[in-house]
Amino acid sequence: MPGHRFYAPLENFTAESVCLPDDEAHHARQVLRVQVGETVSVFDGCGRVFQATVAEVSKRRVRLTLGPALPVTGESPLALTLGVALLKSDKFEWVIQKAVELGVTCIIPLTTRHVEPSVLRGASERLERWRRIGREATKQCGRSHLTAIASPHGLADVLTMPGVKFFFTERQGVDWSMAVNRVGPCPAAVVALVGPEGGWSESEQALAEAHNAVCLKLGPRILRAETAAILAVGLLQSAFGDFVVNHHDT
Repeated sequence: MPGHRFYAPLENFTAESVCLPDDEAHHARQVLRVQVGETVSVFDGCGRVFQATVAEVSKRRVRLTLGPALPVTGESPLALTLGVALLKSDKFEWVIQKAVELGVTCIIPLTTRHVEPSVLRGASERLERWRRIGREATKQCGRSHLTAIASPHGLADVLTMPGVKFFFTERQGVDWSMAVNRVGPCPAAVVALVGPEGGWSESEQALAEAHNAVCLKLGPRILRAETAAILAVGLLQSAFGDFVVNHHDT
């Protein structure tokens, strides 16, 4: 199998070769110190993965010659969107990294009633950094598709998206097994909604109920928002995605 793994956007590809984007080229040249003739792999974030050979390493660029297509790996059959309230920078970046590793299709930062004002300020300016963290996590975990990371949205916008909505709350809600039974056969798309450190407001809870979201609790303990987000994703992948759980094992 090829050694180092790189990402390049679709527009950098030709029929026979690809030039790595600046950050990837710098990493390949200065950190990994790749050599001409070395075998690597490269993916375009849209589902294509290739074996490749390093053809050029210079100050201007790192160019790879494309080889055979490789199998697409690491993608869940479940279209899973995580709508998570904005958190302090380090916590939100951790959620992005782990959600990508767990196979989330799309991450939507939520601007909710109890998000701290200091967290809201400058959120849109951090979008490129969040996407870079997502790309690095995709490379690390072996996925073939980049997780889309949207600009911040309000809860009402996300509640109108296609898919079954799971609204994780500390207030009124059913337990996990009841929630899964209520949904029935595996849905094609699921949206997980997780609130901020201060929890959902009463109006946000009512809004979710009005949109027929499945309101549920995550056990008997109070969880940090970042813990709740990752637990929610893991549960949904176990119930409807590619985390296979054999309930007949003893």
